[in-house]
Amino acid sequence: MLTHATTTQDPDTADREPLVQVRNAVKTYGPTKALSGVTLNVHAGEVFGVVGHNGAGKSTLMRVLSGLDAIDSGSVRINGVTTPSSKGFPGVRMAYQEGSLALELSVCENIYLSSRSWIPGRRWHGPASRRAAGRLDEIFPGHTISPADYVDDLTLADRQMVEISRATIADDLSLLILDEPTESLSGSAVDHLYDYVRTLRTTGHAIILVSHRLREILSVCDRVAVMKDGAVVSTHAAGSVTEQDLFLAMGGEVVSDKAGAGASHAASNTARPVSVKVPMATVEGAATQIVAHRGEVIGLAGIAGQGQQHVLDRLWRRNPDVQVSHALAYVPGDRQRSGILPIWDVARNLTLTALPKLGSNGIRQTDEENSLVAEWVDRLKIRGGASAAITGLSGGNQQKVIVARAFASDADTILLDDPFRGVDVHTKAELYQLIKSEARNGRTIIWYSSENSEMQHCDRAYVLRADRIAGELHGTQITDERIISLSFAEAREARA
Repeated sequence: MLTHATTTQDPDTADREPLVQVRNAVKTYGPTKALSGVTLNVHAGEVFGVVGHNGAGKSTLMRVLSGLDAIDSGSVRINGVTTPSSKGFPGVRMAYQEGSLALELSVCENIYLSSRSWIPGRRWHGPASRRAAGRLDEIFPGHTISPADYVDDLTLADRQMVEISRATIADDLSLLILDEPTESLSGSAVDHLYDYVRTLRTTGHAIILVSHRLREILSVCDRVAVMKDGAVVSTHAAGSVTEQDLFLAMGGEVVSDKAGAGASHAASNTARPVSVKVPMATVEGAATQIVAHRGEVIGLAGIAGQGQQHVLDRLWRRNPDVQVSHALAYVPGDRQRSGILPIWDVARNLTLTALPKLGSNGIRQTDEENSLVAEWVDRLKIRGGASAAITGLSGGNQQKVIVARAFASDADTILLDDPFRGVDVHTKAELYQLIKSEARNGRTIIWYSSENSEMQHCDRAYVLRADRIAGELHGTQITDERIISLSFAEAREARA
């Protein structure tokens, strides 16, 4: 088992000056240390893989290398430059996992926006269209995308193709960063992409590939760095390690393919009424379902973007195929876009979902509203009080208001969409206790978190992989190691 920081140096790169040099890079966001001393080298003519579980620091490191974020200490040197300009480091382009395209613009307009230095300013439409079409044809032969198509009309797979193609359109390209590039792509598109990556390597470009698909990483990369807790814990020649070696280095645990998957509910749960049923499929293709009983805290775990939020959306919209008993309340993860109502104070934000039960014949009962607000402000220790402007509160206190709004309603089932991302440890502890208390009172909690450790507060956790169930964990089975192992389905299949 790989437990210490180790490095396996490729003899072909040992004597060459690295294109990318990172030394003891530290980056913090408030109380969170996203990078805790990263050191690595990437050479020209190399495909360099980066793997790690949620929160390992991969995305933060890529943002630093692309010039979007500055480190707090340490050093970064790319192409001989240590301080990026407003456009980032020279020669560095990145294709983002979440996508960075302007949805309301066409494909060629998006290409022009990011490539103005290489496309004529006057009469740019024709050159931008030809560049877009040519690069899409080169990377993804057989695609059906037109440069005139609006991005908002494209499928997720087509958007990802445009995202990747756009990142490669730069006359000075020396480093291409691909952050989880294949999540939305079909098998043939994945093959075409990696054929192009290999071509870039032969022409002297460096490519950094971030992916949780270990089989892909080992098939295309020359070296692989494993990140954990904001640091690179080991670096390996791809030919010297296996998929199992990598997820062990990430903190994974070798578990049986049947561990936690398809197990029957504990006897104490079977006696409880069923609150939620969501039809699903296993990673092997068999029909199954997510089931939640009254008073249970159910986790939706696994690598981010593997269908957890889709499950919550199906429930919240009450899709015809799901079973949901009684009322629902929803706590969004993005409090700025979907949570707070910025023109209202704490009291009005908090009581919004509770008004129907507080009113009488359509008339507001202000005394009852004030009593409810006072109860929750005191219970969650919301600083500023009921009359404070919601925008004047810290992020943690804003999140307390949003959580209180859900639990102050008469909903029987509460949906939590990664609600504690960026919240400080003390606030998290308070909210964990609230969840457990409300579950004891008979409420059902369906909870997605991008932090595996939070799933340990659940009674059961379903690990999702590509919109399918990779396994079900119960009680003490819910550990970081088991979640990681079940998340990396390809590694498990290889051991079968």
